[in-house]
Amino acid sequence: LLVYDVVTTPFPAELNHTRYDPDLGWVNIPNVHVTNLYGPNTYLKTNEQGFRNDQTFDIAVPKGKFRILCSGDSFTLGWGVDNDHVWCERLKSYNPRLETVNMGQSGYGVDQAYLWYKRDGSKFQHHIQLLAFITEDFLRMSFDTHWGYAKPVMKEQHGTLVTTNVPVPRHSYDHSWLTAQAGNLEAWRTFQFIKRALKKSGLIRAGSRATESMTGDTLEQTRRVLKKLFADLKQVNEQQLSHLVLVYFPVESELTTEAPREWIDFIEAEAAAQNIILINFFDDFQSLPHKDIVAMYRKIDGHFTERGNEFAAKVLYEKLSHHPDLATVFSSNGPQ
Repeated sequence: LLVYDVVTTPFPAELNHTRYDPDLGWVNIPNVHVTNLYGPNTYLKTNEQGFRNDQTFDIAVPKGKFRILCSGDSFTLGWGVDNDHVWCERLKSYNPRLETVNMGQSGYGVDQAYLWYKRDGSKFQHHIQLLAFITEDFLRMSFDTHWGYAKPVMKEQHGTLVTTNVPVPRHSYDHSWLTAQAGNLEAWRTFQFIKRALKKSGLIRAGSRATESMTGDTLEQTRRVLKKLFADLKQVNEQQLSHLVLVYFPVESELTTEAPREWIDFIEAEAAAQNIILINFFDDFQSLPHKDIVAMYRKIDGHFTERGNEFAAKVLYEKLSHHPDLATVFSSNGPQ
């Protein structure tokens, strides 16, 4: 059965459009066009800057336009839908003057989204940065791998953000076939037995997966990093007369079960403390009939369907355009 799984397991879709990056772990390959990545005619295309957009962007915002830069994980990338139906792209359908840059990336924690923006995104003029996340993005921050692929880890030391595990080890990328089989090995009972024995002996640490809960020092360290990270992003945006907006997307299980709210409670408190705009989608999704909630998410992987992306774009545009702090950006005269 293990051999069958190994032979039949497809490579992750991300291997079609990402490459090793010593600073971030992985990043989009520029100028990629995969026609049927997520299904028939469900394409993914990147521009020459490595963003999921059909067009390339100038550093300066074109005259008569205002630009929104979307940072985040696979929900921002638009896993499962084509370029035209990602929520970041669909924002443009509500205002022809709007230009959107998609800097979403599958598997990213908030730390990697921050690092990519700081390195490659912040040099582009923009009027709003949307930093979108799901709860798991906070959990990913405390681990030095995701899906078996190495990644950087950010820590707060003496009041300063420090990035560790860089340059990111590239062995997991040089042997992508073995890395892609990590899930099969995890399901193999003999492997599980060996892993439990190694944990008991102290030869490997428990809690090595991003889906496991954080406790104690790890939890506090991640929260300290987030506080510094948000403060720095706010400052960077203010320096170029832009607004930082945090966006929280719930996953389907959080809407249909009594999932813990400790992370969103923390984000709400921190956004208020730092005077950062937060758009929390929980109530917007929760208010929908159950059948509509189900229709917003792909059954196979839990990402937004085309309908979910459209709903997110519609609600997001309404909240952004009516927010008093963003009135000058969305005014008829355009951003100043």
